[in-house]
Parts: sequence; C-alpha cells; structure tokens
Amino acid sequence: MNIKVKITLIIIITLALGIVIGAMLNRALLQHRINRAFSWRSPEFMINNFIDIIEPDQEQRKLIREILNKNAERMMELRENHRKELQESFESLQKELDLILTPEQKRRLLRRLPGPFQRSRRFPGKPPFKPLREKKPPEELRR
Repeated sequence: MNIKVKITLIIIITLALGIVIGAMLNRALLQHRINRAFSWRSPEFMINNFIDIIEPDQEQRKLIREILNKNAERMMELRENHRKELQESFESLQKELDLILTPEQKRRLLRRLPGPFQRSRRFPGKPPFKPLREKKPPEELRR
C-alpha cells in the first residue's frame, strides 16, 4: 500500500467513526430530553427539581420538602384534570368540525396537530396547538 491509499483509508475511517459517535450522542441526548419531559409527570421529580432550583440549606430542606410534598399531589391532580378538560374540549371541537370538513381537510388537520390530540409519538412534549397571532389591520382601517 502506498501513502495515498493509507491516508485515504485513515480519513474514511475517521469520518465513519465521527458519524457513528455523533449518531450515538444524538440518540443519547434525544433520549435524555424525552425522559426529562415525561418525568415531569411524577411528583417526586417535581419536588427534586424545585429543591435543585432553590438550593436550600439543611434547615430549609426539610421544611421545603414538607411543603412541596403537601402541594405536589394537588398540582399533579390539577395538571391531569386540565389535560382531560383540554382533551374533551378538543374532541368536542373535532366533532363539530367533522360535520363540515371534507376527509382531506380532516386528514390535514390531524396531521398538523402534534401532541396528545394526534396521539403521535413524534412530538411528546409539544403543546397541542400554537397560539393564534393577532393580525394587525391595514393602515387604512386603523383610522
């Protein structure tokens, strides 16, 4: 083997290793983000996250943990109730729209709605819809 072939092989192997390592790191980072998003559903994670943010001293830690324990279950219950109400509201909206929309329009609507309404695994942490932006009227209409 001459020098040019050796250098070419070294470069190709280095690039291949870089691609493999990059893909593995990307996968690990994505998995970490997904786990973190879903772990917010647990009261214990919420409590530990608050404690990490606050960084209390030893005297405060016990008192803060008691306060957070007392409120964590209630907050998780409220979160779950809110999610159910939002789901019911969306289902009601969908039933009303189903009477008017064509099958193609329904398909496009469901494809565009990430999150719990589409039941998609692609976007677990995103909200079900984007807030509407207010359109500013043309200059002539503002007068």
